[in-house]
Amino acid sequence: MPGNSIIPMKNLRSLLSLVLLAAAVPAFAQFESARIARDNPMPQYPGGLTLAGITKGYAVVAVSIDAEGKVQDSLVLAYTQPQFARATLEVVNRWVFIPAKLDGAAVPVRTELRFDFTLEGAVITTNVTNHFLFDHFEGMGDNAAVYQPGHANQLDQPIVRVAGEAPQYALKAAKAGIQGKVEVHFYIDEQGGVRLPAISAGTNPYLMEQAVTAVRHWKFAPLTSNGRPVLIAAAQEFNFGDAR
Repeated sequence: MPGNSIIPMKNLRSLLSLVLLAAAVPAFAQFESARIARDNPMPQYPGGLTLAGITKGYAVVAVSIDAEGKVQDSLVLAYTQPQFARATLEVVNRWVFIPAKLDGAAVPVRTELRFDFTLEGAVITTNVTNHFLFDHFEGMGDNAAVYQPGHANQLDQPIVRVAGEAPQYALKAAKAGIQGKVEVHFYIDEQGGVRLPAISAGTNPYLMEQAVTAVRHWKFAPLTSNGRPVLIAAAQEFNFGDAR
């Protein structure tokens, strides 16, 4: 059975990916990143925060985009005030993107977006075209994150999968010599559910599809840090066949 133990990511470093990623396809393939459509509305500054004397902040969200450029799922990763997260999701979930393309064919992708808020409005300081890697979220005072993913070394308990099976590896594929490694990056939310599984490395489209499909249906025991439920970024590598 392919698979190894779950690897919690010590820092939040999720790659732009969902099913296909530039780093996960052959070097001769041509990959075009998804782009944000110009007519998408931007989040509005929450009025209630002004009355509280808060004049700036940010929210970071992960977004999965299908091959038609529609948002399929979104997940809040960090924020300085929950109102910024709500304002961001309210508009981002209705956004339309110009789809990513692989060798001219539209493909689904995942990306992370950071929105910085000031009284003048919100701006995207990290977007889908930058292929940015989030290592951590910094800030002090009003700009300090009050919510962000937990760290692996701060969990109260090990990560335990309570439901879901390993990826299928068809006998026909094995006989055909289809083998290789696939690495899936995903989030484990506060309820133990898998969110936004994404391929960051893979060798064969069939194996990549089987790995993502399996991980999407996994369930974990909810994780806590200092007694509080936390979101975790994790990765799972699968070995299909005799791949080393």
